[in-house]
Amino acid sequence: MRALIFICIVLCSCTGTLTDEQRKKMKENMALGEIKKVTESEITDATLTRGRKIAVTIESNDRLLTNAAFIDSLAKAEGVEILALHQNQVGMRQIEKQLLEAYAGSTGTENVQKMGPDSLLYTNPIFREHPDGSTEFLKAVAIRFTRKQIVLSIK
Repeated sequence: MRALIFICIVLCSCTGTLTDEQRKKMKENMALGEIKKVTESEITDATLTRGRKIAVTIESNDRLLTNAAFIDSLAKAEGVEILALHQNQVGMRQIEKQLLEAYAGSTGTENVQKMGPDSLLYTNPIFREHPDGSTEFLKAVAIRFTRKQIVLSIK
């Protein structure tokens, strides 16, 4: 009998209300589960925006990508893969080789390319300017994103 009274008291005391924090977390989880319809141009724009943000951080802290600890911690914090692409590098994908060839022959700018059905590659070339005004391509900052990351970042 006491157990029945205890169960009744427990059930009556549970009103089923959520705290503000629980409600907020529930809404965030629902938003993550929503089906989003985004265009390829929105995905490209979001990749450019996110890539630029990371590239600016790299530019201000380690322009030539020589500090591996900094690059690794930034990549981990952003959930991406950051590489320094340069001529004659071993293990590059075909698209990366083509981008380097294009950058070497021009004063190109940042770029976004698809790398298969689920990856995107943002690249930003690094040039050295000589006293005579000519420029020399040194390497490219390459940031690999998953398509899912980019789509989820679009509001």
